[in-house]
Amino acid sequence: MSMVSWAWAWLSNILYGGIKPGIYGHGGPDCASFLSAKHKIFDTVFSTFIMIGFGTIAYFTYSMPKRFPSVDNCPSRRTMLTLMCLIFGIEVGFKIVSRTALYLLNPCHAIAMTEIYLLASKPSKFTFGVLRVIIHYIHVTLLPLLFPDTLARQYPGETAMYWIEHAVIFFVVPPYLVYIWGPECLESFTDWTWPCLAAVTCGVQNFYILQPLGILTEVNLNYILCPAISDPFNGPYYRTAAIFHQAPLLLLFGKLYSQAFRLVLKLFLPEYKPEYQKIE
Repeated sequence: MSMVSWAWAWLSNILYGGIKPGIYGHGGPDCASFLSAKHKIFDTVFSTFIMIGFGTIAYFTYSMPKRFPSVDNCPSRRTMLTLMCLIFGIEVGFKIVSRTALYLLNPCHAIAMTEIYLLASKPSKFTFGVLRVIIHYIHVTLLPLLFPDTLARQYPGETAMYWIEHAVIFFVVPPYLVYIWGPECLESFTDWTWPCLAAVTCGVQNFYILQPLGILTEVNLNYILCPAISDPFNGPYYRTAAIFHQAPLLLLFGKLYSQAFRLVLKLFLPEYKPEYQKIE
């Protein structure tokens, strides 16, 4: 065996060698062939046209504030960053030990990595934009809490980490970022740039990143190859149904989520106002 072949065998074993095809919805030949090539192409093309529409709306409605808070010396931010790194680091360790590291590309883990980046970054146009997109994509971390899939988690503490990671991603980090950055990091209720960009992000990640990788490895990343056991739309059109029910969620859930932030800040921290600096 050549060095390249040995390296690929070792890497593939770490990435998806521990995937159990016998667990429904996790992968394997049956899962990979659940949908016909015709269905996969149709869903991809259909979602692409929707993404183009959302991207066009986002391009013509883009806006961003011109001042940003100064939070460089915020001790609680470093504490939150350390906590988030610890939680995600433990989850990465479980994925490596269980030889399922490819699952780290799923949206929840991608959002966790993005939140770590935001906690480590200074407020700017870019970080404000990333936070706004994350807030409109955050509902994907709530769904695993409502419809959990922990059958493949067998190590002590692995299931507990599933609940902790998703709860912190959804309930803790985004509200904390809004708290230290102030409500100006959120767009107005009538600004549809960011939910549209979130929809484009969701489509690109699922159909142009996770789907090709899933087909190549027969791993059911984010249930892109076959439906979850708890999917109420289980059948050959489950992805088409997902496009129709996820699009409204992407457009509306983040608006309600961010409005809840504003309400909480107004009720419990009415006098809190971070110091802002203007950036041209």
